[in-house]
Amino acid sequence: MTFRSFSYWFASSLAAVLAASAGETSASAETPFALPAGAEMSILAVPEPSRALLLFIGVMAMAFTYRQAWLNWKRGA
Repeated sequence: MTFRSFSYWFASSLAAVLAASAGETSASAETPFALPAGAEMSILAVPEPSRALLLFIGVMAMAFTYRQAWLNWKRGA
């Protein structure tokens, strides 16, 4: 594995982890505007680990697909 390949996968993994962690909002997330009582619970995001995992898998799948397309283009296939 070359340094370029390692750095590509490291950067892709880091981006996927950051995206997955940003997808999970905390329960104490504040809205920038005032809401009526009871309405806040209906619009706040519910943190679900499965959504974060799917986002991580999706970002890594896009990274894999992009790398394969780039390598095929470079090889002239």
